[in-house]
Amino acid sequence: MYEILIVDDHTHLVDSLAIGLPWEQMGISHVYKAYSGEEALELLNYRSVDIVVTDIHMNGMTGLELIARINEKWKNTKAVIITGYDEFQYAREAIGQRVCDYLLKPVSNEELEQTLRTIIDRITEEGIELVNQQKFAYRFRESLPKLREMFLFDLISGKNYPLSDLKDKIQLYGLPFSVEKEAILLCMRVEEDYSNTDLYSLSLIEYAMFNIVEEVFTNKLNVMYCKDSHDYLIFLVQANQIEQTEKASIEDLARLSQHQIKLYLKSKVSIVLSNWGAFPKDIMPMYHSALSIYTDYIGYQTESFFHATQEKEVFEIQPLAELYRSHTFMELIDFEQWTAFETKLNRIFDELEGAGSGAREYGVEIYVTLLQAYSYYLHKKGKRIFDVFGRDIEKMLKIDASWSVEPLKEWAYSSFIQIKAYSDRRSDNIRSDLMERIRRFIQENIIDITLQTVADHVNLHPVYVSNLFKQETGENFSNYVLRLRMEKAVQLLNHKDLKISQIAHEVGYQKPQYFIKLFKTQFGMTPQEFKNSL
Repeated sequence: MYEILIVDDHTHLVDSLAIGLPWEQMGISHVYKAYSGEEALELLNYRSVDIVVTDIHMNGMTGLELIARINEKWKNTKAVIITGYDEFQYAREAIGQRVCDYLLKPVSNEELEQTLRTIIDRITEEGIELVNQQKFAYRFRESLPKLREMFLFDLISGKNYPLSDLKDKIQLYGLPFSVEKEAILLCMRVEEDYSNTDLYSLSLIEYAMFNIVEEVFTNKLNVMYCKDSHDYLIFLVQANQIEQTEKASIEDLARLSQHQIKLYLKSKVSIVLSNWGAFPKDIMPMYHSALSIYTDYIGYQTESFFHATQEKEVFEIQPLAELYRSHTFMELIDFEQWTAFETKLNRIFDELEGAGSGAREYGVEIYVTLLQAYSYYLHKKGKRIFDVFGRDIEKMLKIDASWSVEPLKEWAYSSFIQIKAYSDRRSDNIRSDLMERIRRFIQENIIDITLQTVADHVNLHPVYVSNLFKQETGENFSNYVLRLRMEKAVQLLNHKDLKISQIAHEVGYQKPQYFIKLFKTQFGMTPQEFKNSL
């Protein structure tokens, strides 16, 4: 669906065109109106308009000046000029090929509809062509390194991709990696002090490190890399046919990378090689295992090299993978993504059921994590935990020795229902209070009300106000204002001493003729006929 903007300083012409065409049948979802070039430019800043229809001669900014500004900032927006006969040749010479069509006044609805349908067909064809253009393909190729980095970052953060989506991404990004085949992670900690280095220079240094490792490995192995949230450089390595000799050579290649970075970049780095694991399902535990080696074994030592196979200690208990997989409870509750929150609960308890004797230990971990997320959320909203959970808080703060999976599961889901219910009530109250402020402001300023003045009054964006109004009332903002004005007009018509022109001004219309036209459309009779019938 497309969006159109009609611009003319004759308000009745704009309003007449806005209601005179079968817009939805033409594939146009929104028709915006502006009564000056300046107002049009303001609207274009927050609306995605595909076609602008403008009069050439307007007070202030002319239609030609408006189109020139549009061409500078919104090059894909099409323009149609409505012009008088004396201005037609001038418009053609001034604009040349930058205008899709010229329409001579007076313009019939049929003529404008045919012109717009032709332009819409052209826009559709251009969209299809754009997908196949070499320019688009070139830009995509330019973005590939960053897309690949983001893909690996998602994997080490624990993002789950459906198998079909995963294979599609691997193919789309041109990655020579095979699903379920073994891979290994190389984690690199840069140990030079670059705190006084500007961001651009630091990016070049990191890029050079990526290149060195890639060049060392790519003779035999495939490499993908990214930078994690701790500023470690992470490399995923996989071969087409992984054999034991290749596994053994990984350590030599990693040591060579460490040496060359020091030789060519004068930078010290420590490297940890993870254990081997399946790609991509083992990537996150491999990553966390490698990071733990920095804290457990390397610490503040510099220029270290460690392979996870050297690790001697065996841990019986490991963190629940799903509990810390992105997105975490804290991230989900921060944006009130309740459906995803509940889905994560389901996955955690599925994992917990297979924990055996470690279930109680994990139960405490889940309990503390949830309580922390709930506390953070409520305190951010200015609420105490007791305000939401009431006496249930006493149950929450006790970890009974007899706890098992089922009581924990019952508490987790019941507390989730309580906090979601609080969120829903709070959201409803906020929206209700906001709508009351908006309605009151409209009623008090009905003469010169606009969407922008309402948005300014409540300190929100006009697009948000428009969408909120539609969602809460089921009525468009402009229709609501029109209805209020007509209702007020009916009340004023009961006063025999008021002229129609006075009433038009009282309800926000400077031109009585336009008011009369709208009134007749609304009630099927003119204001005078309505007055005579009283």
